[in-house]
Amino acid sequence: MILDKEVEIQRKLKIEPIEGSYNSYVVGEKEKRDWSGNIYLACVAAILAIAFFT
Repeated sequence: MILDKEVEIQRKLKIEPIEGSYNSYVVGEKEKRDWSGNIYLACVAAILAIAFFT
């Protein structure tokens, strides 16, 4: 391990049964959307719109 501290991460799991099988499931992670790029783009667009209309 590189770091001295161990960080515990809670993951959101999505569990779905497999059709046609007995007692079998697919386990996948729920993905969080990354909104930082969209917020950055909206801020740049707002600044450009204000500069254009003034």
